[in-house]
Amino acid sequence: MSTFKSVNKSWRAGQVAVEALLVVIIFGLLIFGGIELSRGVAVRQALDSGTGAATRALSLDPAQWGFANNLVQQSVNQNVMGTQPPVTLQVYDTSNMPRSSVWLSGSPFGTSFVIEAAVPFQADIPFLPDSAVMIRVRHWGIVERYP
Repeated sequence: MSTFKSVNKSWRAGQVAVEALLVVIIFGLLIFGGIELSRGVAVRQALDSGTGAATRALSLDPAQWGFANNLVQQSVNQNVMGTQPPVTLQVYDTSNMPRSSVWLSGSPFGTSFVIEAAVPFQADIPFLPDSAVMIRVRHWGIVERYP
């Protein structure tokens, strides 16, 4: 009878260890997932803020493409922990056709355009496969430069 009690106690101890391990893994995923989610939201907010300022700058002077690109890049760099991912800008016309910065700089007063900024983001969550995504934001503007 005493061997049955000792086997039962060791079986319960093993069960408690397995349950504790499962709880620790789930809490670890939740904690690190929450941290990475907040980092992704911070990247998105920084990208949105910088793109809004760049769109306004391009509305006033469409020839300042380099300035607008640096403005968005600096906005993302100031608000991101870790590596500083490269930001890409693309201009679109009102029919959602991609255009060049030269098209924008030659556009007359009142021309509508859309600026799309994108930045790669990779969440680093333990036990899950790495998956990189592109965070994209779009801002609409009108050329306000007088001829």
